[in-house]
Amino acid sequence: MNKLAFQIQEKMEEISLILMNHEEKNFCLAKVSPCNWRHISYNNNQKGYNFIIVPSPAFDRFILQREYPKVVDKFPYLFGTGNDWDIVRAIKEYDKERLLREYSDQEYFDYIRGETMAYVFKVEDAGTLSERILRLDLCRNINPDNVFQGGIFHVFKHFTPEGFDTISSHNREFGVETFSEIYRYVILNFFSDNFKKEKDNCYEAKSLLRDGHTLRGIYYKEDNIPVSFINSIRIG
Repeated sequence: MNKLAFQIQEKMEEISLILMNHEEKNFCLAKVSPCNWRHISYNNNQKGYNFIIVPSPAFDRFILQREYPKVVDKFPYLFGTGNDWDIVRAIKEYDKERLLREYSDQEYFDYIRGETMAYVFKVEDAGTLSERILRLDLCRNINPDNVFQGGIFHVFKHFTPEGFDTISSHNREFGVETFSEIYRYVILNFFSDNFKKEKDNCYEAKSLLRDGHTLRGIYYKEDNIPVSFINSIRIG
């Protein structure tokens, strides 16, 4: 294992244990084999950027291996309904052969909002890690209006890949060519140079989409927690 990989493993374990204690969980995902990491390079404004994505198994399947669009294809009637619990039901039904028993909607939701996430690390030009680290959960919660709060499922409300009417409970939003373009935009937004504290524990990042629209991301980070969470995304 090279020095950079060792640093990533150390940092992930440190963050995971801090969050487990902070959020009073009785378990956490502290290690992921480097064999399952994704090294991604993006070009933006004629400059190259390198990232390491360290995903949980379910995040890897649904997002990086693109099984989420398969869920939409299989259960289109559970998308665009205005109720995010329908999306939980769609994913649970898609996943039912992997489950050891029958899960209620709440039980399955507790699973996908738990340790189902990816840590995103930026590799600087000198080969060091950026101090800014993103934890990209599938979702953090569902509010009383039945809407996803935080995470990539919230982001899906604002983007729609070609060939789909929607991949969320809302109608079609900003069109993208591919599913993976969505998390590309989020990663480049979070690690943009236009990143500043907004108020309290919230930070605002601004970046440009391919057609010139501005992507405004809000990220939550407590002072004593070395990782940020996506709160919301807005396209203007």
